[in-house]
Amino acid sequence: MINLFPLKSELSHSQLKIAHFIERCPEEVLFMTEQELADRLGTSIATVSRFWRAIGYENAKAFKRMLRESTDTTPAVKLEKTISQMDASSLPLKMLEQAKHHLQATMERTRPDELEQAAMLMAGARRVYVYAPGPSLSLGELLAYRLSRFGMSIRIMAGSGHELLESLAHLEQNDVVLIFSFTRMLPETEVILDCVSRTDCSAVMVTDREDFRYGTCAQVSFYVSRGDMGEFHSMVTPLLLVEQIILSIGMLNKEKVMERLECLGQLRKRYADKLPRGKA
Repeated sequence: MINLFPLKSELSHSQLKIAHFIERCPEEVLFMTEQELADRLGTSIATVSRFWRAIGYENAKAFKRMLRESTDTTPAVKLEKTISQMDASSLPLKMLEQAKHHLQATMERTRPDELEQAAMLMAGARRVYVYAPGPSLSLGELLAYRLSRFGMSIRIMAGSGHELLESLAHLEQNDVVLIFSFTRMLPETEVILDCVSRTDCSAVMVTDREDFRYGTCAQVSFYVSRGDMGEFHSMVTPLLLVEQIILSIGMLNKEKVMERLECLGQLRKRYADKLPRGKA
């Protein structure tokens, strides 16, 4: 997120609208003309043109150059920026404070009825496909591990490239695709959403971009707060949401879930000598 707060006291009402939009949708702004930005916000192109100087830039081109550079920040720079704000003694408290902030921001945007809707879609699906690229893979694997215990059919999709099509070729109308979409809209995510529309199956999205929640074919979209652009991104809130989804599905199918877990417990007892439990 681009921080314009130090300058907001000097901005007019119309300029504040522009500033707030840029903070919410920085990557979208990169590809918008001044006229498109004015039309989107219901203001004049003259107001948009004056805005850049009001925040210290010569024009839109200069601002977008800065925005693009901050968007292209490498993982090393993100980590260095975050670490530079801490020291060894303050790390636990700082991390706790950040986690509380992210959790609060996330819970304010999470509605119980949407959580229930997502759980019902997934619990009633023939198969749940999970798209969890990059660092979100651990979330997908946790979800698959827990829901497989419930007797559900879960498939983790390839993270990138044409191998993704191997899963998409088997999509059916009564399937559900769970999509983790963080930071930017990947080409793979766009392909998945297009296939979801063509197949007329259901999709659930988890994203840290508020603007990604709207304008897609996903039946339910959850926002999770993970940190500002250019900083180390936390996985605390998406992990909490995944656990909420798991438990919500468990509550919907309590008898079936308990039966499956009892069966697992009996198998563990029967084969305890030959297959002793590890630490998992």
